[in-house]
Amino acid sequence: MDGEPAGLPDTWTRSDGLTYCLSCRRARAGEAALDSAPESTSPEDRALRRRQAVIAFEIARSPAAPNRAIANACRTTTHAVASVRGTLAEHRSTADHAAHGDA
Repeated sequence: MDGEPAGLPDTWTRSDGLTYCLSCRRARAGEAALDSAPESTSPEDRALRRRQAVIAFEIARSPAAPNRAIANACRTTTHAVASVRGTLAEHRSTADHAAHGDA
């Protein structure tokens, strides 16, 4: 309004010179998970990988959000969110132990 460029909305981001909305960022998270999947991955496992990656993205974006809010945002169940949250916590715990030499 005052001649200055407006900033991006809170849910948008810039990466590699491109601008992405929240929906696109979720899609990119899912695509990245599929890029790392072996070619032999079944369609069901590909769908699961995509869903888990989108949930993990949303948890990282808003870690304090309740499972219900993340489930709504990802169009999934609170059980699926809780499962991914648990997996992420296990990975963090394992990484913390490894970083401190607790093998």
